[in-house]
Amino acid sequence: MQTPVMSALQLSESTAATRHRAADLFVQYQHEIYRRTDRLFAILMGLQWVAGIVFAVWVSPLAWFGPVSRTHEHVWAAIFLGGAICLFPALLGVFRAGEASTRYTIAIAQMLMGALLIHLSGGRIETHFHVFGSLAFLAFYRDWRVLVPATIVVALDHFLRGVFWPQSVYGVLVASQWRWLEHAAWVAFEDVFLFVSCTRSVVELKETASRTAALEQEVRTRQQAEDDASRTAARLRVTQQQAEAATRAKSDFLASMSHELRTPLNAIILYSELLQEEAQDQPTPGIVADLERIRAAGNHLLELINGILDLSKIEAGKMTLSLEEFDVRTLVAEVLNTVGPLVQKNENRLTVHCADDVGRMRADPMKMRQILVNLLGNAAKFTRAGAIALDVECDAGSEHSTVVFTVTDTGVGMTAEQADKIFEPFTQADVTTTRRYGGTGLGLAIVSRFCTLMGGRVSVESHPGQGSRFTVRLPLDVVDVVDAATAVDAA
Repeated sequence: MQTPVMSALQLSESTAATRHRAADLFVQYQHEIYRRTDRLFAILMGLQWVAGIVFAVWVSPLAWFGPVSRTHEHVWAAIFLGGAICLFPALLGVFRAGEASTRYTIAIAQMLMGALLIHLSGGRIETHFHVFGSLAFLAFYRDWRVLVPATIVVALDHFLRGVFWPQSVYGVLVASQWRWLEHAAWVAFEDVFLFVSCTRSVVELKETASRTAALEQEVRTRQQAEDDASRTAARLRVTQQQAEAATRAKSDFLASMSHELRTPLNAIILYSELLQEEAQDQPTPGIVADLERIRAAGNHLLELINGILDLSKIEAGKMTLSLEEFDVRTLVAEVLNTVGPLVQKNENRLTVHCADDVGRMRADPMKMRQILVNLLGNAAKFTRAGAIALDVECDAGSEHSTVVFTVTDTGVGMTAEQADKIFEPFTQADVTTTRRYGGTGLGLAIVSRFCTLMGGRVSVESHPGQGSRFTVRLPLDVVDVVDAATAVDAA
């Protein structure tokens, strides 16, 4: 129940963070628009000031005095009044860009400049379009509120000048007292469309900010996931390296301790045999039995230590091959002398068959002997009053000629699940097998490691109650296979 709650809480925090970031982005985008538009109007104010002077020099005299062109007070009005209107907001647009007071000042100044241009043109109707164009430019702010003071200035300008000086705004000496309302209505009509445009622009700006914030959050989430995965992988690599280092240290220690462990144990076995021989001549037979138990326990312990040390040497990479050429039949005969008593102990029958084409092979004879001893010993241990068979034959059908050793027994057998794990160290079929038959689970693991070391493999086929068949395939010439594998690894 803890995980869903934490997930919901994290999701809520992520959503809140995204909304907060979207709000910040919206403010940033809006402020940047204000700054750009303020700078745009700072330039526009300067251009309008120049345009007003041009109007005063070339257009105003003709508009007010007919064909006679001469310098008039409108020129001074364009220079000084126009400068007063344009200079201050232009400076604000440069030095206080983005401030609310700047854009409202610019909105008022823009309408006043429009009124001045209308006056300089003698109230020509064409000049009134400057008002509509100015409103459109003010909509660049995407803030409908700047339209309010601009509209008020236009309405008041037309109303006051329509009452006191209609010629300067309408170009006629007498005008209707409601004409200013007509002009104001057209301005308000444009304001409606500009208001809709500003509102939609703000909505789109908010959507853009939300998409950007969501994208940033997704990128952060992915980056955090990748960082977490990288840290986890790094920790796993460190843990794996530490485990491998510990395994190597353990294997190195056991491999280096082989002499120290075997020497005292061999001495114990040797002295027990000597004492056993001397005790046989004494009138106390019980001592002989005790010494036999000591010798048997010492041999069992030596066998266990030898297995552990051999496995540790292989894992530490210190197990080497002593390759030499030998006769397979002779090796098999030596193995039978070793395992014969163990086979007979459980009243088993052992048969050996070597094919006619089996001759000499090049491998490590000590490891080859250990493989066969372990396989036959395993068969003898799990078979009672049954049959054990060793078959040896050559197989020249593959790329490298192989020698196939097959050990078959009629013992207890195994299930497929049990057979899958018997080549692992310290592993037997199950716990009951260990209690009933004994053993350490190292024999078959060493067989598998030795076969791999010599470029071969071992496999098993078994069924419960029907016995087992172990098949070992080794190269006829181990040198060729091992050198070829080394060459492939080096490449």
